[in-house]
Amino acid sequence: MAPPRPITADQLTRIRDWLQAFAERFRDAAGELPAAVALKLDHTRRVAENARDIARDLDWSPDDVRLAEALGWLHDAGRFAQFGEFGHFHDASSFNHGHRGADLVRKSGVLDSLDEDSRGCLLDGIRHHNAKTLPEELPPGRRAFLELIRDADKLDIFRVVAEGLERNGFRELAGMWPHINLDGPVNPRLLEDLRARDKGDVSHVKSLADFLLLEASWLYDLHFTPARARARRARVLDALAAHLPSDPDVRAVLDDTRRFLESAPC
Repeated sequence: MAPPRPITADQLTRIRDWLQAFAERFRDAAGELPAAVALKLDHTRRVAENARDIARDLDWSPDDVRLAEALGWLHDAGRFAQFGEFGHFHDASSFNHGHRGADLVRKSGVLDSLDEDSRGCLLDGIRHHNAKTLPEELPPGRRAFLELIRDADKLDIFRVVAEGLERNGFRELAGMWPHINLDGPVNPRLLEDLRARDKGDVSHVKSLADFLLLEASWLYDLHFTPARARARRARVLDALAAHLPSDPDVRAVLDDTRRFLESAPC
């Protein structure tokens, strides 16, 4: 790990309060917070908690734990602007929410009291948290924070989707991702991604089944043992498998994913 970064509890509180106030800007004409925005705000809080708890499990310094939690609060700032402008959370038909979020946070001034390295660490984490692959070069010490926020983010998306599947088959996905056919077939290209034990490509997602397979592929992309342990305890793969077709090819890649997760260090 890099040397501890001087982020104080007061600075962390300021970052949390700024993000919550930013989300409040997107109330509708009746003064209500749209359900999708409220869901995203709840997701943000949980990702911040995940990031903090994983960092603690890894025995990071108190300063680095606070910086990890701050990154959790800020990682999806671009999502709120995205919903305000487009009414959905689909990057391909709007903008890259990681890049937009980093620009919004930088221009807001909320990080101005932090040292240059801390600001850069947070902005890199926001900008790249949703990238399919990590940038090859990052300043020393920043890669661990980027890997951690990606794990923390995935863990809560697993939770959101599992609850949505249990509630109503996650029909609300249609409101978040326009043009998706919830009842469409599996895209064979996502099956190929899982056969290669690779993270799926979001551009291949055309149906709910595709989205669930994309999530299953994320299990190959968890970086830290505490994150993998949480995914196993939450029975993430069981929740996804219960709502996927009984097709032999689908079951084969899920079985392989399960073997990988069970054999990975936790």
